[in-house]
Amino acid sequence: MLPKGKTKARLLDTDRAFRRTRCHVQMNNTRSPRTKLHVVAGDFHYPEHDGRAFKALLEFLKVNKRRIASFTLNGDGLDCQDISRHTEGKPRLRKRGGWKEAIDGFREDILDRLDEVLPKSCKKVFIAGNHEDWLQDLLDKQPELEGLLEIPVLLKLEERDWRWVECGGHIERAGFVILHGDQIGSGIHVAKKAGDLISGNVIMSHVHRLSMFSRAALVSEKKKHLAVTLPCMCTVAPTYAKGQPNAFVVGFGIIEEWAVNRANVYSPVIIDGVFAYGGQLYGRK
Repeated sequence: MLPKGKTKARLLDTDRAFRRTRCHVQMNNTRSPRTKLHVVAGDFHYPEHDGRAFKALLEFLKVNKRRIASFTLNGDGLDCQDISRHTEGKPRLRKRGGWKEAIDGFREDILDRLDEVLPKSCKKVFIAGNHEDWLQDLLDKQPELEGLLEIPVLLKLEERDWRWVECGGHIERAGFVILHGDQIGSGIHVAKKAGDLISGNVIMSHVHRLSMFSRAALVSEKKKHLAVTLPCMCTVAPTYAKGQPNAFVVGFGIIEEWAVNRANVYSPVIIDGVFAYGGQLYGRK
């Protein structure tokens, strides 16, 4: 039997060893997160984007940097008003040099800042929306300009390691189809429409509002399909609407993947530049 003092000393040594082991496990959990995040943000409509909301998004990306597996700019990143067919013949709605100003501004204000906070391993994708596709309408009328105005070239996306997906295209992340959504359409039941047309899990932007729909299936069916429409990252009071009421909300989407093709979808709504996720507030600075 050990003397009383030595027994106490041994217990203290055991306690210190346990604390070191516990600390090591916690550090390892931080280094190897159990889930990874696929972030989807669309409808910036630059330069009509919501600056405070974007700052909150950047903070979220920075804080969760080690967990960000992919980032998708899900269409209508640029508003493209200065080349739109809707403003053709309406010079008051166009700005001299506006196209170059929008391209340069988007590159510096949006892409540069995203590239600063996203990890190098992050898969970065820009899916063209219907607004970016207005450029094709212009080139159809003036084909002599082809090769001079293309958005991927002007934004230097390839050099930045961004993948460009043409309007109407899609990608897949964690079992979800991700597309801009102009090919789906709009309406108050657009999430149901997307789910019915895709016949699988789908996330879309385009309509500037949050909605979800789950498809009916047999009770024995384990694989349920979810369709989600995401909020926008732009102003909810666009000039063209002239004050007309709408259901627009500001925000983005998060796919939190915890196993192969197993994930949960969250869509934080950003209010006055602030939102909450995982018990933490973003955008309060």
